[in-house]
Amino acid sequence: MSNELKNDIRFIAVGAAGANVVKMLERKDYKSYYINLAKQDLDLIDSPNKLHISNGEGASKDRNKAKAVLAESVDDVMNTLDNQITEQYIFVVYSLAGGTGSGLGTFLASVIAENPNKKVGLVIILPSMNESLQARINTYEALSEIIEIKNELCSIFILDNNQREDKFSINRSFANLFEAYINVANNTSIRGVIDIAEQKKLLETPGIAMIHKATGTKEDLLSTINEGIYVSLEPNKRVKYIGLSQPDTKDTIDVADVINVVGEPIDYYCGYGKTEDTVLYLAGLSFPKTFINKLAESIKAEQDRVKKVMEDDDLSMDMNINFLATKPVEKPQKPKSTMRDRLVASITK
Repeated sequence: MSNELKNDIRFIAVGAAGANVVKMLERKDYKSYYINLAKQDLDLIDSPNKLHISNGEGASKDRNKAKAVLAESVDDVMNTLDNQITEQYIFVVYSLAGGTGSGLGTFLASVIAENPNKKVGLVIILPSMNESLQARINTYEALSEIIEIKNELCSIFILDNNQREDKFSINRSFANLFEAYINVANNTSIRGVIDIAEQKKLLETPGIAMIHKATGTKEDLLSTINEGIYVSLEPNKRVKYIGLSQPDTKDTIDVADVINVVGEPIDYYCGYGKTEDTVLYLAGLSFPKTFINKLAESIKAEQDRVKKVMEDDDLSMDMNINFLATKPVEKPQKPKSTMRDRLVASITK
């Protein structure tokens, strides 16, 4: 039964970091697609579902460069995506820290979302706080773009590289968690199930989303909420919907225990089945204002240092220091030519 929804989902990786996540999902038989400015990165991916943006050579963490390259062929790119990606549920996957993903991911998602037949969500990756200043600035700017269109999108999963040193383990965990959620539809019980319509409702809800899984006690599940792979929950306890699927046993988790941690939702869906895992889906959470403020502070703290790096040293040289030299005869100065002028002149010769 889970294949019905699974077959209608496509993950689009934009940039190399997004590709690392999507590769994990592709191993679980999710449909994938890879987009990049750097052909070298795409050549490393063994998949027919990939697109190199014309004239792209990589973005070198320059978001504006990525946008400028895409602008040259944006109509062709979007026509290609329209023709090749037919699924209803699209998740665009990218890092906020680099150039290609950070610069293009949000734009591509917003254009795809203009199609009323598409439901578009995001899987975005936050850099650790010890990454470069440019990576953090890119992240802040990309988040501001996402906030502008957040109500046009579905679930937004924010993977946080601050949570673990092993970034690839975060990617693997997300693939496992998403698969566990899709498989919830296979559970059956006379006590109730989370059906495909409810699964879709959770996926389609705008705002931040999280999937958690645990095998064991209520404490095991609740402890993962702020100690998992995602950016931490905001303390405001705002959540729109909760989905809770668990083993059909006597000792079950009461949804009230989850509500005590995450807040009172508009509605919640509970299901049971022959499974060892308890799976929790939180939909419509608040954007991570605490993280965004911390990110802004870390950037502003380096402002004075960067100004000094970017400024030229205040050096003045005495050009008359060599008093032994014969004073040269002053010659009329020729107008300075630009590098382009010199290049053109050398070609015409």
